[in-house]
Amino acid sequence: MTNTNLADAPVLERQTARDTKENYMARTSKRWVEPSARLSPRHSNSGDAVHEPVIDVEDFISPGQLYSTESGSMFHAGRILIVLVGLPATSKTLLSVAITRYTRWLGVRTESFHLSKYTKAHTSIPTFLSDEFHTVSGAEFKNEIIKKVTNDMTKFFEEGKGQIAIYDALNIRKDGRAALQATFKKIGAKVLFVESIVTLPELLTRNIELAIQSDDYENWGKHEAIKDYTKRITSNEALYERMSPIENLSYIIYYNFGDRIIMNNTNFGYLVSKIVFFLMNLSDKQGCIYFSRCGRSNSDKYIDDEVLNEEGIAYSKKLTDVVIDRIKQRRSERKTKAAEFNQNSKDTDVRADSYETNDDSFDPQSLAVWTAERKRTYDTARFFKEQGIEVQKRSQLKQLHPGVVADMTNDQIKENFPKEYDEYTRDPYHYRFTRAESYHDLAVRMEPLLLELEHMQKDILIIAHESTLRVLYGYFMACTSLEVPMLEFTRGQLVEISFNPFNNIVTRIPIKL
Repeated sequence: MTNTNLADAPVLERQTARDTKENYMARTSKRWVEPSARLSPRHSNSGDAVHEPVIDVEDFISPGQLYSTESGSMFHAGRILIVLVGLPATSKTLLSVAITRYTRWLGVRTESFHLSKYTKAHTSIPTFLSDEFHTVSGAEFKNEIIKKVTNDMTKFFEEGKGQIAIYDALNIRKDGRAALQATFKKIGAKVLFVESIVTLPELLTRNIELAIQSDDYENWGKHEAIKDYTKRITSNEALYERMSPIENLSYIIYYNFGDRIIMNNTNFGYLVSKIVFFLMNLSDKQGCIYFSRCGRSNSDKYIDDEVLNEEGIAYSKKLTDVVIDRIKQRRSERKTKAAEFNQNSKDTDVRADSYETNDDSFDPQSLAVWTAERKRTYDTARFFKEQGIEVQKRSQLKQLHPGVVADMTNDQIKENFPKEYDEYTRDPYHYRFTRAESYHDLAVRMEPLLLELEHMQKDILIIAHESTLRVLYGYFMACTSLEVPMLEFTRGQLVEISFNPFNNIVTRIPIKL
């Protein structure tokens, strides 16, 4: 590294720090140490890390965590079991994963327990998808699986310093819910039920479309998969007992992905209030989030804020073309899948959106562009404005402030601030130079923006400094605080994050000038 500031560097001398775990202990091992098994950031086309277990993680510090405790519990909340309730295709898995991602970011030890994963792990035949599941032997198998999930959630609380366990299953019977309440009350865990109800046909259809793409239906024909899944819905409707105050339980009823929320006896304190606020901001995201660096100017120094040079203008134009072409491509793919889905669901009541507009058309209202406030960053979006696309400056996207080491080279920092430099290399995420911000400071001040992004339904492009993109990417891809400073964003790639119920997927799209 020759002439860049610290915010531009993935990690100064990061290989040395990576080879020696103790180098990350900038203050005390109790506060900063993290598991060496998760030092490798997810750079390629892959899913996020939201399902990686935390049960064996000692002294875990997450990117948005404000403090740590000896017990591992945050916000003085104690143990909480969140139980999802609802029919198939009501977004329960999506809710459980979203809550897991958000609360882990806050530093809460959270784990999702999906009944379907346990079922698949204990049989080579998808018994739970067939009529056999409702026979005597099928019921016994189901009870054994539920017992195993319950035991694992109990172990998570008692042996893994777990704070929030999320149980993702139907849970549509009153006796089953009462049993969960009684079991976990014995170990001092509060139980909060979240009943997800979907009445909008388009949302129900979209959930079915996603469900039949899962591994459950890997070797099924699409027509048979749709018929089987809709049969699962109707067969469970006859057994469904809606939640009501007469059960004397704490619950939230979540209609159509946040259109309406009803709460009953949910006075569990600050953490549950934050989760409820998060659910109010959560949306059924159909678009993608795109990340891009800004174009080049004649000086990339922090103290300068120059207009784009010729190379930067060329990059801006190319970026505009790449983003719009990618959105058109994904729209065309959705139209093809919707037509195929409708063809295979003729004898059912579900229908996918038709996307009747021309494949080559582009609706400027379907894309939002957010940029930081600096001239070269905002100017990178100039060609989007010419296409009639709304471009907004967002103050929250301001890059990490490097303080006294602004625009210094690596060698200059080592020479002028040797002790500070050593501290930084030990813990690049939390260390703060004089009059500077740390990545942790950046993550904390960006939390309102994260909630706003969770609420967005359209495609959104964010053009910002690499330090800002690292934090945003770290949230959506469930990165650790060790990984965030190591993430790399080049001007040669557009980073796309797409969403599905089980995890977020990252794709890196080349930008060739």
